[in-house]
Amino acid sequence: FDEAGVGIITTTTMSAFAAPGTHLQELIVATATTEQKIACLKTLRIVVKNLADPLKSADPKFRQLKLSNEKVKAKITPCPSAIDYMKAIGFSQVTDSDGEEYLRIDATKTIDISHMQSSLVELNNALEMLTPKDVNSSFKEEKKSSEGVLPIKRPQPASSSSSTTEKLSEKQKARLLMEEKERKEKEAAKAARKKTAALIKADKYVRENDE
Repeated sequence: FDEAGVGIITTTTMSAFAAPGTHLQELIVATATTEQKIACLKTLRIVVKNLADPLKSADPKFRQLKLSNEKVKAKITPCPSAIDYMKAIGFSQVTDSDGEEYLRIDATKTIDISHMQSSLVELNNALEMLTPKDVNSSFKEEKKSSEGVLPIKRPQPASSSSSTTEKLSEKQKARLLMEEKERKEKEAAKAARKKTAALIKADKYVRENDE
């Protein structure tokens, strides 16, 4: 037990952000059904979304996921890599004194909000790839008339990225997810370099004028 008598940490190493995208790819190509993967990702998204909120991330109840809960277990068990993903973004697997099992971020650990926001984007992208799209509903509108509510059908475009995505294999979807993540990381790095260069230029200007 820890000093507060809260529980026993069964996983002593906490590799925050040790290739979380890899575990997410494994989840996407897992042998579980698409419905099971979607249910699992939605569960993870709820937790990560709360941690991406600066206020909620400080609340202990939002810093954990109860694995021994039957509903949670039913959604997580079909996709074992989900636990690896959560560990990679900072969670540890713990067992409390009452035998209840959790994925938890220790109260003494500082949560990087920007990392959680990036993880939320990853989970949303993964869900978008796996969630079946109702093509017809995308091109329907409703209008009121004397005869009631009538649907208006618009013609489907000859080609669309959504229809192409639906035809991709699970491995291709995982690869696209990783490529999208890398693209965003490059854009963020480029923006950071630009900001740094601007700061250096401003600092140089100030020093020259001070002289």
